[in-house]
Amino acid sequence: MRIVIADHHPLVADALTQYLRSIDPSAEIAVATTLRGALARLSEGGRAQLMLLDPDLPDAEGLSGLTSVREAFPSVPVVIVTGSGQVRAMRRALELGAAGVIPKTYSATAIIKALEFVLAGERHVPASLLDPPMLREERAGYARNGHDPLAKLTPHEWRVLPELAKGLSNAEIAANLGITPAGVAYHLKSIFKKLGVPNRGRVIALYHELHGTTQD
Repeated sequence: MRIVIADHHPLVADALTQYLRSIDPSAEIAVATTLRGALARLSEGGRAQLMLLDPDLPDAEGLSGLTSVREAFPSVPVVIVTGSGQVRAMRRALELGAAGVIPKTYSATAIIKALEFVLAGERHVPASLLDPPMLREERAGYARNGHDPLAKLTPHEWRVLPELAKGLSNAEIAANLGITPAGVAYHLKSIFKKLGVPNRGRVIALYHELHGTTQD
């Protein structure tokens, strides 16, 4: 696996390199501090499976770097790794074809999970872009409970959970949420592990139990 990191902060580039090596110790990782250097790295060797791009490179303004990479190497997935939490900018990056957006404010564990998700062929969207008010209120209510096992779930997993509770298949959940069945399976595996349950039937039962509802 060949990956190019474009970030002018050495500490960030080093951290991303370590995270990637924890996923695949044999990964070939090239680092550049400018857009020009990143484009050169992409031209070297074989095709890169992924590029991690800081949108604030010294020779690129805003998301122009993303546009340049997408035009020159359209088959290479590009993930924006940003220190900005601006929702508009993150949405724009996704509209321009980014394979995902990873905020630098994420914890190490969250960044590694996001990278694993992207390397599995999925698109990582920050929770702030998909956590609607109703969902936030529901999750906050469970958090106030103090001992609710569902509080362990991420916003992405919370999106899958209500669809699962409807008795939908992975393909149906994927269609409703705009992700792939493989992405649904990835989230379900994490849900089962966090809740300590063996199958979707037990998750559905637990969901209805905590909601005070009954299954049809």
